[in-house]
Amino acid sequence: MRPLASLLFVFLLAIGARAEVDEPFGFATVPDPQNRFAQHWQGVQRQWAVERGILHQCRADLAFCAPAAQRFLQIIDDTRALSGRIRLAHINRAINLTIKAKDDVTNYGVGEIWTTPLATLANGAGDCTDYAIAKYYLLGEVGIAENDRRLLIVSSKNPRDIHAVLAVRAERRWLILDNKTLAIVDAGDSGYAPLLEFTNRGRPAVCGSRS
Repeated sequence: MRPLASLLFVFLLAIGARAEVDEPFGFATVPDPQNRFAQHWQGVQRQWAVERGILHQCRADLAFCAPAAQRFLQIIDDTRALSGRIRLAHINRAINLTIKAKDDVTNYGVGEIWTTPLATLANGAGDCTDYAIAKYYLLGEVGIAENDRRLLIVSSKNPRDIHAVLAVRAERRWLILDNKTLAIVDAGDSGYAPLLEFTNRGRPAVCGSRS
């Protein structure tokens, strides 16, 4: 193998190895700010800034805090006392059991809407994106770095079966928090294929081929 080709081969291997650690399922991503969910995510980010301020106010005076905010703060406090997979399992279980599964048409009369944690808890119901969003920000409140969590749009064996889950990296492994189950599983064992990812670090990204 020629020297230049050898260097390129090593470089590509390094990128692939890094992608496996940095991204769930080991797929590289490409920014995709025009995807159909981008505006929903931008709206969620803006509204979460408001809700986070509400949570800070509630810390100062819990007596005048709305029930939804009290519930979210209680989950945060209970989670902070835990560690490892037990912490993640608690978050998954707490959110799954607090929110009733209901599609957006039934819940809001619209085809697609993404809601922030306090809005979802106040409503008492939401679809898969609402569960994943609540878990995404809850993980942030208990100290999980932005680079270690992803809101993912995924598909199962049926390409038309689109779903939202939360991926979190723990001990160099990506785990899936899913509103369909209380079990925590490795991303590679989940049966899902990634389509889109969302984080607070930048624009939405589309998941490409495996590196």
